Amino acid sequence: MKPAKKATLAKLTLASGIGLASFSAYAAVTVPTYDIEAGKAIVEANCAACHGLDGMSPVPTQPNLGGQNIKYLYKQLVDFKTKARRNGIMEAQLAGLTQQDLANLAGYYASRTPWTPGYGNKATVAEATKLYLGGDKTRGVIPCSGCHDPKGAGNAYAGFPRLGGQHAAYLATQLKLFRAAGREDDVSSDTEVRTNDSAKAGDKGMMQMVASRLSDRDIKILSEYLSALH
Repeated sequence: MKPAKKATLAKLTLASGIGLASFSAYAAVTVPTYDIEAGKAIVEANCAACHGLDGMSPVPTQPNLGGQNIKYLYKQLVDFKTKARRNGIMEAQLAGLTQQDLANLAGYYASRTPWTPGYGNKATVAEATKLYLGGDKTRGVIPCSGCHDPKGAGNAYAGFPRLGGQHAAYLATQLKLFRAAGREDDVSSDTEVRTNDSAKAGDKGMMQMVASRLSDRDIKILSEYLSALH
C-alpha cells in the first residue's frame, strides 16, 4: 500500500474510532422521568419566542426542536446549563431551571409533531448528496448519513440529532463552530467553538474531526441540502 493511501486509511480509522466513542457517550445518556405539561409551561415562558411553541422556530438562526429525539435535546440542555456547550442566550434562559425542568422541557419538545422541511438548492443538490451519503475519502471526510441517517432522521438510541428539514442558517453556524474547534482556531471566546460531542474532556469528537475538513462551500451546500431533506 502506498504511503498516501496508508495515511488516508489511518485518518478514516481514527475518525471511525472517535465516532464509536461519541456514540457511547450519547447512548449512555439517561433522561429522567418527565412531565410534558410542565415542560409546555416552561416553553411558553422561556422558549417559544425563539423555538416556537410547537418547536417550529420562526428564526432561521435558531433550531427547530419539535420532534427532535429526547436524548439529544436533554443532553444539549444539560450541556448549556453546565456550560459544556456555550451560548449566552441559552445559559441565561436555563439559569433558573432544575435538572427536572430540563427533562420536562426536552420531553415536551420531543413529543411535538416533527417540523416540516424547507427548500434546498437545486443547483448543488447532486454535489451535496454525494458528500452527505458518501463523504470524501481523499480528504478523510466520512459520510454524514452514517450517524444522521440517509434521510436526515438522526439516531434516537444514540442521541444523534435529526437534521433533515432543519434551518440551513442554523446548520451552517453549527458546522463552522465545530470546524473551529476541530482545527483549534485561535478564538477570542469559547462561545466561538462547539466541542460538546466528545466522549471525554480534552478529546475531539466526531463532529470536530469531520468539520475540520470541510470548506466553506462544503458547509453551504450541506446546510442547504439538509434543510430540504426528509
